[in-house]
Amino acid sequence: MYYHSLPLKYVAYGTILPHDDPSNQFRSAYEWLGHHCGYCPQIWLSRGDISMTGYRYRVNPIGISGSVQRAERDSVLFGFDLIQGFPIDYEFWWLHVLNTTLNSPPGKAEIDRWLVDKLDRWLAESTAEHGSALDPVVHRWELAWREERPDLERLLRRHVFVERDQVVVPSLNLKTAKRILCRNERQKKQLRRMGFIEDRIEIRAMPRS
Repeated sequence: MYYHSLPLKYVAYGTILPHDDPSNQFRSAYEWLGHHCGYCPQIWLSRGDISMTGYRYRVNPIGISGSVQRAERDSVLFGFDLIQGFPIDYEFWWLHVLNTTLNSPPGKAEIDRWLVDKLDRWLAESTAEHGSALDPVVHRWELAWREERPDLERLLRRHVFVERDQVVVPSLNLKTAKRILCRNERQKKQLRRMGFIEDRIEIRAMPRS
């Protein structure tokens, strides 16, 4: 199942669009992704992991807001059986793309150049420390880059833009959700008044840190 969480005040019985914040410090990262998926900003969904949405715990919702925040007290979680979205690996997104765009100039060409430099540096440092027999779990991205370098586009296509743990979409029809989690009876009543099917709404007070 694919999950997306958002505050109740932004919920609509129908299609929602992504929030666009030009002042976001990670704006260039979302624009970089937009060159590949065809749209910016994006709506992000996790594949099978509620925690990644920020609904359950305090997390780093890199694919959602780009900052560390507490889970919204008034948030609602929507689950979908099938989403036709653009996949992107969560780890590569926060570990490489977001960290790179914090320092690199904006623009796809500049970000690509910085990504290549960073991947080359990681590979060189890991090989110098551990030798050529790198651990496939610990050094997942170094090994992938060693296999594909210097072709960044091939690395992205074969290792990053694959459906593993999250996808992005240009819009999302909340009405098609098969599962809806809310925190209390008040939220459930509001969702019911909007038109959401009662049998799909569950009250689930997830722990929050």
